[in-house]
Amino acid sequence: MTLDERLAAYKRDGYTVFKHLFSPALMQAWKDAYPSIVERQTPLGQEQPTLWLRSTLEFEPKLLLPAIAHPDLLDFAERVLGPFVQMDNLTFMAFPSMPKEQAIGKASGWHRDIWAYRPTHGEYVPPLACNAITYLQDLTEAYGPLRVIPGSHRRDIGIAPEQGQQPHSEEIIVPVEAGDVVFTHAALLHSGTPNYSGHPRYFFSIYYNKSWLKCRDNHGGPAVQAIVQTARANEDRRLMRLLGEDPLLYARANSGFSRDDESMWAEWIAEDRQALKCETPIGLDAWEDA
Repeated sequence: MTLDERLAAYKRDGYTVFKHLFSPALMQAWKDAYPSIVERQTPLGQEQPTLWLRSTLEFEPKLLLPAIAHPDLLDFAERVLGPFVQMDNLTFMAFPSMPKEQAIGKASGWHRDIWAYRPTHGEYVPPLACNAITYLQDLTEAYGPLRVIPGSHRRDIGIAPEQGQQPHSEEIIVPVEAGDVVFTHAALLHSGTPNYSGHPRYFFSIYYNKSWLKCRDNHGGPAVQAIVQTARANEDRRLMRLLGEDPLLYARANSGFSRDDESMWAEWIAEDRQALKCETPIGLDAWEDA
């Protein structure tokens, strides 16, 4: 799909799928790195390992930067959020398997994501945040498929607490293969499904938000700041903004709003690309090899 076609589908459904965006070799490298990151993120003396990893870019910057700054994802994210795309957090998790009898017929938990809202008016509203979700294996029934309620980012649909783990009458199962990226609107109702495959289910989530919002990840560590410093020297505004530094934020967020957003966004995106000293953003020159 073209960006325009993908955006139209996203506005209608609340999600879009980038097929096979990440290679098997790159995903295997992420899996191989996972135990080491778990060990480094687990506090000394804590009995149970920390499996839900946060601020992960700081721990493996060379391995993970090509994912969070993938040009296809950022090009689309800028069409959704405007040139205000910041990485709120990078989450990496290996969900353990559970007994089949405890998983069958259940959803993991219906929810909308952080910075979302419950729609009331039926119109598309650009989100404050969006999620780029990758699974490092095919989502078979045993591994636990992804459930979404299409259009729930613009419809007043609620889920009662007692129904949070029940299938929904309007749900669909998104066919997801290893390396696909499901790009969701923050207000889309969605749920995972319990994993009973007998193996971990690897979940890799890049959560983008508007650059004036706070981040859950810490972008102040030495590894991430080294990327920011290089991006600054290259006048790579998009990469700087992604990691918490947006020098044009106040000018653009106080533009007067007398024109439609998407026209202004297109001009600002073009300005950012013209300012770039190097066409290939730093750290992404090995992307084709990955």
